[in-house]
Amino acid sequence: MHIHPTATVHPQARLPERGVVGPYCVLEEDAEIGDGSRLDAHVVVHRGTRLGRDCHVHAGVVLGHTPMVRGQTTRESGVEIGDRTVFYPHVTVERAHGEGEMTRIGPDCFIMTEVHIGHNSVLGQGVTLATGVALGGYSVDEDYVFLGGGAMQHQHVRVGKLAMVGGNVRIIQDVPPFLLTAEFDVAAKGLNLVGLKRHGMSAEKIAALKRCYKLLYRSKLPLRDALQRIEKEIATEEARYFVQFIRQSKRGICRE
Repeated sequence: MHIHPTATVHPQARLPERGVVGPYCVLEEDAEIGDGSRLDAHVVVHRGTRLGRDCHVHAGVVLGHTPMVRGQTTRESGVEIGDRTVFYPHVTVERAHGEGEMTRIGPDCFIMTEVHIGHNSVLGQGVTLATGVALGGYSVDEDYVFLGGGAMQHQHVRVGKLAMVGGNVRIIQDVPPFLLTAEFDVAAKGLNLVGLKRHGMSAEKIAALKRCYKLLYRSKLPLRDALQRIEKEIATEEARYFVQFIRQSKRGICRE
C-alpha cells in the first residue's frame, strides 16, 4: 500500500496490501479501503465508510460525511460502496441517517463530477450519474440506471432498472423500469431502446415491453386496469417486474 507522506490516516483505518492513498487524503477511524483501490489527492473518507476493491476515487471526493438533516444525527452509520466503482472529482456522499443504517452504492457504478448522493440512498449495479446530478435522501436507482447531467431526484423517489433520465430533469415521481424520460418535470418518452439493446435484451423481450408501455401510457385505461391487462396478456419476466415496480410505488409514477 502506497501512502503519500502528506496523507492523514487514522491508526484504526483498515487498509489493504495493494492500493494508493494520494496527497492530503484524510482517512478517519473505522474507514475501510478495498484491495487495489486508488484515492487521488484531497479525498476524505469518513468513519463507517466501506470502499470496495479496485475503486478509483478522484480528487476532492468526500465519502461518508454527516447527513444534512436538522437536529441530532448519530455517528454510528455508514456508506457501503461496491467493487470497481469510480468517483470523479468533487463528488459528495452522505452516510446514512439512523443508527446502524447504510447508504449503499453497488459495484461498477460510474459517478461523474459534482454529483451529490444523499443519505440512505441505494444505487444498484452499473449505475451512471452524469455531472451535477443530485439525489435526495432515500433515493433508489436500480441496476444500470442512467441519470443525465443536472438531474435532481426527490427524496424517496425510485428509478427502475435500465431506465434513462435526460439531463436537467426534476425527478419527482417514480420512473418505471426500462423507460426513457425527459422534460423538466419527468415525463415518459418511450423505452430506453439503446440501453436495452446494449444490455443484450432480445428483440422479442423488447417487443413485449413496447406492449407494456402502450397499455400503460396509450390505452387510456385506468392504471389498475392497465396493469391487469399487462399481467394477463404479457407473460415475460420483464413485464412481471414492470407491474410489480409500479404497484409498489408510493409517490406515483411519471406520466407522458
